[in-house]
Amino acid sequence: MISLIMKNYHAPRLSLTRILNKKCLFYQTTPGLQLVTSFATDPCGKKGGGGGGGGKHTVTYKSYTPPQYKPHDKKNMDLNRPMSPHLTIYAPTLPAMTSIAQRITGVIVLSYAILVAFGSLFLPNGIDSYVSMIQSLDMGTFTIILLKMLLGAPFVYHYFNGIRYCAWNAGKWLELKDVYETARKSFILTAVFTVLFSLF
Repeated sequence: MISLIMKNYHAPRLSLTRILNKKCLFYQTTPGLQLVTSFATDPCGKKGGGGGGGGKHTVTYKSYTPPQYKPHDKKNMDLNRPMSPHLTIYAPTLPAMTSIAQRITGVIVLSYAILVAFGSLFLPNGIDSYVSMIQSLDMGTFTIILLKMLLGAPFVYHYFNGIRYCAWNAGKWLELKDVYETARKSFILTAVFTVLFSLF
């Protein structure tokens, strides 16, 4: 038993065609229809013949329904496929964390510069008056040191970790052991200098 399904959208007729390997194919060319052909015996009849005798087949037509189109993202959401790339499948590594922290601290340092620039342009008084205003709040020593550390840590880290990036651009410290070693040193220097800056 042979089943054959073919579609063609050019000539609206049904014909029997003999191809190079001496096999016969029925093909349906009516738009919007699908041809299902079943052969009980050799569809070409006797060997070498022109289709006479012995051929028995049935032809059934049914409406062709095109597959429903779904956008790529909608299909993935319906199948509960995770979006890619996604960080949850990766274990955190020290180089990755230092890179992410470098970008975050870069945004923070940039915001410092923007605030100082706009403050100098639009605020009516000088910086001394605002320092006196903060001192008049009578905050404790521990609170002042903590605020200094929070404000200074992003700048200090971005500075020392940025030295690593400059060295990489110069072709230095590119070995994996150097990457990890310089990352640890940048964290240590950040902690030390942040504490020193907060005490003065």
